Amino acid sequence: MKLGDKNPLSFQVDYNSNLFSLATRNEKKETQLTRPASSFLRDALRRFRRNRIAVICSVFMLILILAIIIIPFVYPYTYDQMLGVTKYGTDTSFENIAPFQYGATELERIKAGEFIWPHIFGTDAHGRDYFIRVIVGTRISLLVGVFAALVVLVIGTIYGSISGLRGGKTDLVMMRIVDVIYSLPDMVIIILLSVILNEAFSMAGDNPIVASLGTNVISIFIVFALLYWVGMARLVRGQILSIKQQEFILASRSMGASNGFIIRKHLIPNCVSVIVVSAALQIPSAIFTESYLSFLGLGVAKPMPSLGSLASAGRDAISLYPWLMLVPSIFIFLIVLALNLIGDGLRDAFDPKQK
Repeated sequence: MKLGDKNPLSFQVDYNSNLFSLATRNEKKETQLTRPASSFLRDALRRFRRNRIAVICSVFMLILILAIIIIPFVYPYTYDQMLGVTKYGTDTSFENIAPFQYGATELERIKAGEFIWPHIFGTDAHGRDYFIRVIVGTRISLLVGVFAALVVLVIGTIYGSISGLRGGKTDLVMMRIVDVIYSLPDMVIIILLSVILNEAFSMAGDNPIVASLGTNVISIFIVFALLYWVGMARLVRGQILSIKQQEFILASRSMGASNGFIIRKHLIPNCVSVIVVSAALQIPSAIFTESYLSFLGLGVAKPMPSLGSLASAGRDAISLYPWLMLVPSIFIFLIVLALNLIGDGLRDAFDPKQK
């Protein structure tokens, strides 16, 4: 018997027989079931790009953000500029000019050979270009919404993560604090803060930021930081209470991982769908809050516009000049719809269960 031959009395497989042959390169590729290595963020972005509606809404929001940043620098009119044009050529009162029309004084200047930029959305009752006011109002409304979302995202995620991971008496005390904050009436606090801040800033002197935005908007920002994160904290806590009981958390603890490492590497990535959706939905919610506060006269200081204050001002003349209310209302509708659809797309993309 030669070296390497199979013993007839052995049950060992004979590799020298014709029953076995080397696998080809294509056969080896067919056995490779694993895909190339990829990161969590790359997988999420790949799934997000497959959602065409979310991508279209993201492009729309990107174009809108670029517009509200660039247009005020290149547009020939400013949001508070009273152009001094009238519809009937009188100097005693102003009339609303319809979109893409000119006032009597502007028509005379055009006849004289001067180029006058058209009023895309017309003018308001004070002779101010309405297009630039809508653009600046969109900037203010998005600023309020993004600030609210960032505050909710940071405070709510950290607070809910600590409460859910620690558990026990720590969780009990922290959730009772959330219950107390959740019961506070936000509208009353905004009104009280507006009065207090108005008195405080009036005694401290003029401040350019306060003068442009007004104490009402600053009080809205403070209320967002104090009250609006409790919903996010509850959602994150509920997710972490269920995730921390799983085996990979126990394995991480057994290897000596700290609570901060577990929160960053394990808990928050598995809660990212809830966090992203809640933060995305907070932006339209904050825009609506600013809108109805502007209806009550608690919005931005005049003449600084916002979408809510523009819609409120256009409501009084909706029968004669409907575009004054329709234009900011359409902007609010499109922004809220786009952000909701983006939030749904991010929820599906960042959910680890969708892998």
